Amino acid sequence: MSARERISERRRRRRAQTGDRGRVIYLLPNLITSASLLLGFWSIVMSIDHRFERAALFIVLAGICDMFDGYVARATRSTSAFGVEYDSIVDMVSFGIAPALLVYTWVLAPLGNRAWLIAALFALCAALRLARFNVHVNESKRYHGIPSTAAGGVVASTVWFFGWLGLAPPFSPFMGLGLTIGFAGLAVLMVSAVPYPSWKMVQITRRHPFTTLVAVVLGLIAILLHHEPLLFAVGVVFVASGPGLWWLDRRRGRKGQVSAEAPTREPTGHVG
Repeated sequence: MSARERISERRRRRRAQTGDRGRVIYLLPNLITSASLLLGFWSIVMSIDHRFERAALFIVLAGICDMFDGYVARATRSTSAFGVEYDSIVDMVSFGIAPALLVYTWVLAPLGNRAWLIAALFALCAALRLARFNVHVNESKRYHGIPSTAAGGVVASTVWFFGWLGLAPPFSPFMGLGLTIGFAGLAVLMVSAVPYPSWKMVQITRRHPFTTLVAVVLGLIAILLHHEPLLFAVGVVFVASGPGLWWLDRRRGRKGQVSAEAPTREPTGHVG
């Protein structure tokens, strides 16, 4: 084999290796998304078997996969229209159907025929939320309505928290009514225009990376030790942050309108 042929053969092998790496990189975020789908389906099976805390666990794990597939796709520059559509379909299963069925089997089933309508409201609002997110490009640092991933996480953390308190179904009529109203309100928040903070608002990772690392490690340790009350508290705070931001925006808007409409007083004295 001549020198030119050897060089040509090395180039061909290099191109083949590069193509293989490209295909692996392209598949990686979609594999993570597929793992989220399997976890969501597993959560559905656990809800049917009335293993509620296990069903909640798989929703949380699906949320972790949903968080990482986007980061991996952007980091490897392997984002695609297929990945966007696939992620949306998987989110509908893992954070629309799975939490709705968990709510139905955990607290709504004693309501009879009305129960499936309330559970279907959660799934319907999740579908509308995902469709709106795909259609409207959100370039702001806020979400419009609570994300379906966060809503599913709130459902899962609530199940964990009640189990931690030693409360199990069937619940009392008063407690069942409170949970039903809470889940229905959570569903409505998904399709509302209430602003919610996103990770784009957090800038401390660039300014103080070491402090951020320490805080994240300590937070993870605390969650691993006491995940039931801490995750529930985080969920309640996040749900309340939306109406809080909405109220602050309204207050600032009223103040700006009053200052704009205030008359300017002209000086009345004579200049000597």
